[in-house]
Amino acid sequence: MEAGWNEVRARRLARSSLSDRASEGRLVEVASAVCGIHAQVQASAELQLAARVEGIEQADVRAALWEQRSLVKAWTIRGTLHLHPAEELSLWHAARRAVAGPTDPGLPSWRDPAGAVHPALDAEEVEAVRAAVWEVLDGRCLLREELAQEVVKRVGAAPRERLRSGFAFFLGELCQGPPQGSRITLVRPDQWIDGWRRIDDEAEALREVCRRFLRTYGPARPADFSEWFSSTGFKAAEARALFDELAGDLEEISVDGRHCFVLAGDRSFPAPTSQVRLLPEYDVYVMGSRERDQLVPPPVRELIAGHGRGRYEGPAGVRLVLVDGIAAGLWERRKRGRRIDLEVRLARRLEKARRAGLEREGERLGAFLGLEPALRFV
Repeated sequence: MEAGWNEVRARRLARSSLSDRASEGRLVEVASAVCGIHAQVQASAELQLAARVEGIEQADVRAALWEQRSLVKAWTIRGTLHLHPAEELSLWHAARRAVAGPTDPGLPSWRDPAGAVHPALDAEEVEAVRAAVWEVLDGRCLLREELAQEVVKRVGAAPRERLRSGFAFFLGELCQGPPQGSRITLVRPDQWIDGWRRIDDEAEALREVCRRFLRTYGPARPADFSEWFSSTGFKAAEARALFDELAGDLEEISVDGRHCFVLAGDRSFPAPTSQVRLLPEYDVYVMGSRERDQLVPPPVRELIAGHGRGRYEGPAGVRLVLVDGIAAGLWERRKRGRRIDLEVRLARRLEKARRAGLEREGERLGAFLGLEPALRFV
């Protein structure tokens, strides 16, 4: 079977709830369908859900996280923060352990962001810190600084700065609790999530994550999956071996001559539809579409190259104006009192109906945030 990129984009838009939005009660279902919502920037995570679910407000996302606990915020894909359905977090933890391989016997010396060098930790020290973290968090929700202080009392000062770091080696085992202002808190998932059940079959968890990726972001190649799922420790050759294991579950498909895969029998490609969307930075549609040349035309690449975040992070780090699944420009947001200013910079001319669609998108964004939108083209 063969497919073109227009068909692939239409399929990904549909399965990401970006062509037809999901109804209000499906917020958690959408987070599951897109394989988690990238949440290194909380405001971006909230706007990603706003772009996909009708009738919700910012408070609904926060209630799902901190009150209902139907969503959970944890370090999973690429070791970065994502929002997942709480009942699925153990799957993502197990899949991440599968690509991490055996536990590192120790940790080398480490230079912190300020340039200070901190001593290496041997295997026994690493295990002692992990055990202390788990013990300290028993029944508690602590700020990172509070956790570090309590652990240091038990194991000594050597790991103090690692524990305070945003890249501390133990974070993949935890999840976040309700923030205190701008500061995060940490909790144990087995106590934060009702009905927590640890998954020990890590290999099967990884296979299931791969199936989910292909359902939403396929057709795709093994290298696409390895890049999407793990920034380190999971090579393209290992991804190819994983696809070989899944051979009975997969079907090969050609996309403009590129050999890709979908799940067996999952060959439906909806007809392309017309829509405009304002995607926030790190949107999962962009993160899941590894063929950036098919997503970002040269004129938009020029805009990204001149953008502060875009210069270093590429398309993932900017806010994209999406027209029929293809980037057509950039946009920015700035809160001013009870108003949200939206600036749209297009890389090509859009007809009147498309510009009107962007105005409506701005109105939706303002309603979600509870702010008066003011959109202008620059």
